[in-house]
Amino acid sequence: MSDFTVRDAAPEDLSAILSVNDAAFGQADEGHIVETLHDDDDSLLSLVAVNAAGAIVGHIQFFPIEVEFTDQPARFAGLGPMSVTPDLQKTGIGTELIRQGLGRLRSDGVQKVFVLGHTSYYPKFGFSVDETAGFSAPWGGPYFMAIRLNSGGPEFGELSYPAAFAEG
Repeated sequence: MSDFTVRDAAPEDLSAILSVNDAAFGQADEGHIVETLHDDDDSLLSLVAVNAAGAIVGHIQFFPIEVEFTDQPARFAGLGPMSVTPDLQKTGIGTELIRQGLGRLRSDGVQKVFVLGHTSYYPKFGFSVDETAGFSAPWGGPYFMAIRLNSGGPEFGELSYPAAFAEG
């Protein structure tokens, strides 16, 4: 699909964003995370893909991650959830959302972005399990990956996620 644009999400987009998340994941959990990040003012960057008719067909959420047990300042972010309506998955919408989101975060000085996601999808953007070495988080394993966008920041510590990820 090439007939879409990506823009910053607006507050009035929230209902449509939740619908896209619910449809993409087949449940309300991810939509609840997006809504809580929004309500708690814990959204770092939220982008939507909009089709030619003006409907939201995709969404990507980035949020700040704090690093505990280090005295080095960090500009870290998390990616997720990212969703595309089921009928338009595998058409390039998700790829473009990730590409533009990472580009914006790189320009904003974010040093590293963490994701919990598919091992066959995120590595093509540069995400790697190796980039998570030295960091502890509520999850780990092959699905927990990161990408370095800018130099600096701590090389170890405990990652602290927004409250939206502790609920449920």
